[in-house]
Amino acid sequence: MTEQQDRDMRPYDDEEQPPEPKRKGERLFSLLVVGTLLLNFPLLSVFSRTHLLLGFPILFLYLFGIWGLLIAAMALVLRDRPRRPSDRPGIRKSEER
Repeated sequence: MTEQQDRDMRPYDDEEQPPEPKRKGERLFSLLVVGTLLLNFPLLSVFSRTHLLLGFPILFLYLFGIWGLLIAAMALVLRDRPRRPSDRPGIRKSEER
């Protein structure tokens, strides 16, 4: 078997190992804990003031900001990364060489 064929048979490069499902679960659990702490009483009371920022109550901006950040963090944890350049959509085997 040639080196090129051997490289094509490997599902991942040595440098780009995808996170194991267990690691994804651990990361999602840590996001759950962080989200629970950020959206719970002690911090909510800090932002529960009558001050406005750009015409919006600070509490609303805090809630929607944290909510959006948690969604973005979950998307980063759950996204699938291509294994090899040939696994990317739109790239054919013949175009790699």
